[in-house]
Amino acid sequence: MHRLAILVSTLAALSIAAALPAAGQVPDNPLEGILLFEGKQCNRCHGIDGDGPGIGPDLGAERFRGSFLDLGAALWNHVPGMGVAVEESGVGWPELTPEEATELTAFLYFIDYLGRPGDGAAGEQLYRSKGCAVCHTVGGDGQAVGPDLSELRRFASPLYIAQAIWNHGPSMFETMHAMGVRAPNFAAGDLADLSAFIRRQAGPGPRERMLLAPGNPNRGRELFDAKGCSRCHGDDARGGSGGPDLRRAGLHRSAEAIAGTMWNHALAMKTVMESRGVGWPRFTTPELADVVAFLYFLPFDDPSGDPARGERVFASRSCAECHGPNARSDHQGPELAEADATRAPERLVAAMWNHAPVMSEAILAEGRPWPELTGEDLRDLLAYFGQERTGQPPSDAE
Repeated sequence: MHRLAILVSTLAALSIAAALPAAGQVPDNPLEGILLFEGKQCNRCHGIDGDGPGIGPDLGAERFRGSFLDLGAALWNHVPGMGVAVEESGVGWPELTPEEATELTAFLYFIDYLGRPGDGAAGEQLYRSKGCAVCHTVGGDGQAVGPDLSELRRFASPLYIAQAIWNHGPSMFETMHAMGVRAPNFAAGDLADLSAFIRRQAGPGPRERMLLAPGNPNRGRELFDAKGCSRCHGDDARGGSGGPDLRRAGLHRSAEAIAGTMWNHALAMKTVMESRGVGWPRFTTPELADVVAFLYFLPFDDPSGDPARGERVFASRSCAECHGPNARSDHQGPELAEADATRAPERLVAAMWNHAPVMSEAILAEGRPWPELTGEDLRDLLAYFGQERTGQPPSDAE
């Protein structure tokens, strides 16, 4: 339940109002999708981290991996079961616009970003084992070589801790080298635990904890370039001059875990940046959160599909029986190559979802199996329809 509580308290504290994303773009604040999640009455069946009726799967326990179309395919594959539950509940089938499909899917994808609460006891062990106490004091414990970490007590997010560590990286590396201390590496959860320990050990602080917005992935994309990250990692982090393609770096992890991974590579990055005359990038609030959110959403973008495979999917999943030129008159559906729904991924997912009840009746009533699809299938179908329409795959699917 902790991630739902974090989500709700963060939205309340920041007084965020919902705003739908532009076509093909993730929302500026993916957490806003909880308002759509509730507005479409998804919470009538689904809970998050144990907070819910338990009729459908707990979405906090699920792991939403892959791209937008991977998640869209997962929604499609669950239509038969969801259709029965919706009918029994008496709630009408919730329709989605393309923008709402993007917002809702991004919200489900974003749940893991929140991570777990920190453990102060585990953080104390890390404070000593990682060598923090050699340079820093907190609540009177440690050596006063570096700043007193008690100043960080008012920050409720471990990303504040991560930002402070990152910004002091060059001077910390020099001090640690002079003292013969190895720079610490952080595993997933470490920064959350350290943050919890600092707040506990520092004692009473300000009444109001300073909450940090979860990060704007669209602004983070701009900062990635402005801070010089793209000079090594390429435009949109696709790999460049000496830096790896970060889309393949497994960064669909909690925010503090991504920040920890950045720090773990900081010393090597510092060496490369110095050799190229690039200055150390420093972040002001909420810039680090924005960059981390951008990195988190890298796998969400769909690559282009294969039109030849899409043609085979169209035939093998029986799509042609309703949408092909030889479709039966009582099963006649729209010509998909010319349909607006096949011109962009978010349009396709929304159209499939909105027409699911009609398609379910046509398919399941005749005893035919539900045609399950993968995200790759949807990418290939978009490419196929685009080729049929223009002779080239649709640019929106790239």
